[in-house]
Amino acid sequence: MASDLFPEPALAPSIVVVGAGLAGLAGLTAARALHEAGLPVQLLEARDRVGGRTLAVPAVPGSPEEEWLDLGATWGWAHQPFLMQLLQELAIVPFEQPSTGATAYETAAGVHRLPHPAGSAGYVRLPGGAAVLCRRLAAGLPVGVLQLNAPVTRLRHLADGQGVEVQVLLGHSARTYVARAVVLALPPRLVAHCMAFVPELSAPLLHALRSVPTWMSHAMKSVVVYAQPFWRAQGWSGFAVSQAGPLTEIHDASPLTGGTGALFGFFGAAHPLRAASAAERQAAVVHQLVRLFGPKAGAPLAYHELDWSLDPLTSVPGDEQPPLAVPPQGPALLRQPAWAGTLYWAGAETSVSEWGRLDGAVESGRHAAAHVLRQLTGGA
Repeated sequence: MASDLFPEPALAPSIVVVGAGLAGLAGLTAARALHEAGLPVQLLEARDRVGGRTLAVPAVPGSPEEEWLDLGATWGWAHQPFLMQLLQELAIVPFEQPSTGATAYETAAGVHRLPHPAGSAGYVRLPGGAAVLCRRLAAGLPVGVLQLNAPVTRLRHLADGQGVEVQVLLGHSARTYVARAVVLALPPRLVAHCMAFVPELSAPLLHALRSVPTWMSHAMKSVVVYAQPFWRAQGWSGFAVSQAGPLTEIHDASPLTGGTGALFGFFGAAHPLRAASAAERQAAVVHQLVRLFGPKAGAPLAYHELDWSLDPLTSVPGDEQPPLAVPPQGPALLRQPAWAGTLYWAGAETSVSEWGRLDGAVESGRHAAAHVLRQLTGGA
């Protein structure tokens, strides 16, 4: 029976997948696999875009997509099988992170030039940023499968094997889907903080959700764009480590094509400038880059930044502090379905391969889709 909290169902897909961000790279992977298996799927994303923590922005206004720069997750590694297979399937050719040249190490005594390889040597990046993965996956789904601006607020487990009711906010109105199964591809801590469950999840499951840190939730990233990567001609790799800040770790973020140069860095977790104005942060960052790489760093074309701890669709209160330890893999409870095989978990934070990373997101999405298919087809 319908209620004010749960209106009459509007649609009845077999599977509802929630999330199309970094955790939702798992959601997009799962939705793709389930659709290819012939199951009707609805993919719901709270943001107005796919990608979540894999956000890329134009280096300067009008930059072609292949020259966009990451403000979120950036790297993959050649040893990661799930990511490499997905790149091959999507015809995306990665390139190696620029790392040739000296490392800049900044202490209170000044800047030291170290003839060591960059700390990111061997990492791989994607033309257009890591967000290209989600954009390509979303573009490959049939029209109507993906619904943006659709935050899920409540899930209700129905009796007698009828599935799950999923309440979604669409503007000022609510819509309810009824699904045979639901895949939640969101940061577990965000699920526990923002979503209601009827009946309430078990205490051990709630504990597992709340205990998993969210990858990048404490991070604040700054990207400075230049007409060219001038530091390379000076023998610098663009990699720097600083005890002075405000950026603690800096890398060459230049796109593969176009000739534009870019440097990105992470603000210290508790740096006071995180509470200052964007103009103050930009001035401090540029000043630091001048200290590290010389006067040419004082003439940027553009400046971009994002504090992920302030993003309510990524972080919950307390996430601004970095985790004390990074878990090697997600909790075992989040690899198992709940609600009698109707509620599944996916996302980079649930992976058993590369926790928190792109490869882990892909692995978990494939795992969830395979588990759903076995459940719905009786193990066939």
